[in-house]
Amino acid sequence: MKKALIIIFVIAAGGFAAFQIAREGEKMHAGEEAAARWVESDSAAAIQSRLEADFPLSREEVTALIRERHPEVTDADIDTFLARHYLEAKTFDGVQRFHRKSVRNLGLLNPAYNGGFKHRGASASEARISYVDSVLGWYRGTNPRGLSHEVTYRFSIDVPYSEAIDGDTLRVWMPLPLDSSMCARQSGVEVIDATPADYTLSGGRSVHNTVCFTAPAPAEGDTAHFEYVGRYVTSGAYAPAETIASAMKPYDKESENYRRYTRLPDGRHIIALDSLAAEIVGDETNPFRQSELVYDYIINRYPWAGAREYSTISCIPAYVLREGHGDCGQVALLYISLMRTLGVPARWESGWMLHPGEVNLHDWAEVYFEGVGWLPVDISFGRYTGSDDPEITGFYSHGIDSHRFATNKGVGGELYPAKKYVRSETVDFQLGEVETNRGNLYYPAWSSEMEVINVTPIETAKK
Repeated sequence: MKKALIIIFVIAAGGFAAFQIAREGEKMHAGEEAAARWVESDSAAAIQSRLEADFPLSREEVTALIRERHPEVTDADIDTFLARHYLEAKTFDGVQRFHRKSVRNLGLLNPAYNGGFKHRGASASEARISYVDSVLGWYRGTNPRGLSHEVTYRFSIDVPYSEAIDGDTLRVWMPLPLDSSMCARQSGVEVIDATPADYTLSGGRSVHNTVCFTAPAPAEGDTAHFEYVGRYVTSGAYAPAETIASAMKPYDKESENYRRYTRLPDGRHIIALDSLAAEIVGDETNPFRQSELVYDYIINRYPWAGAREYSTISCIPAYVLREGHGDCGQVALLYISLMRTLGVPARWESGWMLHPGEVNLHDWAEVYFEGVGWLPVDISFGRYTGSDDPEITGFYSHGIDSHRFATNKGVGGELYPAKKYVRSETVDFQLGEVETNRGNLYYPAWSSEMEVINVTPIETAKK
């Protein structure tokens, strides 16, 4: 799971989850004040404003909040927590301010409070393990409906009235599942219904697959509502280690696929990490075993913690290495950077995880082995060592479950139709984007909701 966000759950028809995403510490429907503050026309000013909003707590405030849970904490302890990167702070105009997720992150990162970090996946629930077992059952021929689900969902964005956008025009982008041409695990993508009825699909012209609407800003007292109902089939994928080993071939280093997905640097967040990559793999030259070593290095050393807004981080892999923790997207970018440094093609994939009761934003990666193809790699899900089945334990380093909504095949791409102003999320794309003729409309000025209406396992024949 990821991002500096909170999820508010309600129960929808049929028992599936509907929820809204909001910035923690901000009211999504904050009305006129929020909209006036968060109409962003200048990119540099927008990022600085977001950074300041991400660090709202004074030292006195964060100490008081921590002491509510841990009364014994002293001022010297706060300095120790900072030095060990259990807390994160920045200085604005000579005043130290703390990240708004400081209290929660301290509980996640301090071994004295969490019992000691083992590795990602060590505490996987029985339900999580069952999703893996379902996919493996299909590959083993024991569960013909274990690989794929048909999902019907509703995605909506609401923009309340504000004088700051009065009389303006809204442009709204929403995530749409990648079709089979961009993601082999998804098919049958369709828009069943939409409000407004007219919309534009990105249709493969961006790494971010979108539905785009244009409509007038709401009148005073009203809210502009945008939604669409979609349907698609999502499938899991897995390749046994022995199959990978037997099928692998030397890379065709002149191919477009190899050149594109070993490119370094590739934007600000996929970078060369030569010394670390060499340290991790040593003398190992087999690409699959290199991937396994990198995977284990990350899941054993970098616990999950609530992230800063991605747009405020200059280089995400460097941030993970410096701070010693990362959310799902941050460790995925670290994995991709390390694999490309080793000359192994790797790329980004992201969207949503739709696991029952755990629907949330989520990011992962893919790795390419010549002779095998692209395989999903979910670093954040880690090793399920609570299972005695070694294929379940090792599943997510070369497999993925069927509860996914992949909408992105890259980071920081241009939206289609093109967006004029800075994006709210400059790296990923999951919540949607909203802008007016006056500037980008940042998250606190609008709400985004995903409702999973129906999930039906479907029988899939083995090839």
